[in-house]
Amino acid sequence: MKRISKPPEVRRQELLDTAMALFTQKGYEETSMGDIARAAGVAQGLCYRYFDSKQKLFQESMDQYVQTCCAGFLPIIHDRTKSVRQRLDEMAQAVLSSDQNSTYSAFYHRPDHQDLHQELSLKICRFLLPHVTEELEVACRRGELSLRRPEVAASYLLHGQIGLIGPSALPLEERMTDILRYADLILSAG
Repeated sequence: MKRISKPPEVRRQELLDTAMALFTQKGYEETSMGDIARAAGVAQGLCYRYFDSKQKLFQESMDQYVQTCCAGFLPIIHDRTKSVRQRLDEMAQAVLSSDQNSTYSAFYHRPDHQDLHQELSLKICRFLLPHVTEELEVACRRGELSLRRPEVAASYLLHGQIGLIGPSALPLEERMTDILRYADLILSAG
C-alpha cells in the first residue's frame, strides 16, 4: 500500500473525524486506536504521533465540537446593537431552533451518555464565560445593567442553566422560559 502524505493539520483533522464517527457508531469503549487507524487508512503509530492516547484524541474532538456548538452563539452574544435582554431572547431562540441533528449531536445526547453530556455542557460554559463576562461588563459601563460583579453573574447565567436545559420531562420551550426568568432575576439582582 502506497503511503499518502498529507499536511499535519489535514491528517490530524481526518483522525479526529474518523474517531468521532467510530465513537458514534460503535461507542467510545468499543473503539480502539487500531480501529481508528484502520478506518483512516493509516498505521496505528501515526495515530499515536498525533494523540498520545484515545482519551486525548476524544478530549480534543470534544473541544472542537464545543467550538462548533458555540460558533452560532458568539455573534449573538457580541451584538452590541441590541440590549442584553434582546440577546438573551435571541440565544433562547437559537437553542430552540438549533439543529440537534448536527454532527455528533446524537452521540452526546444519547440517554446512556449523561456524563459526557454533562462534561460537554461544562466545556461550553467555560468556552462562553469570557464572552458573556465581557458583554455584561460593557453593559454595566454603558449603564444598561448595574451588576456589582459581572463575572459572577455571567457564571451563574451559564452554569445555572445546565440543570434546566439537560434531560427533562418538560418541553424545551418551558425550560427556556424558566432559564430566561432566572436570567432576569440574576441580572436585576445587581
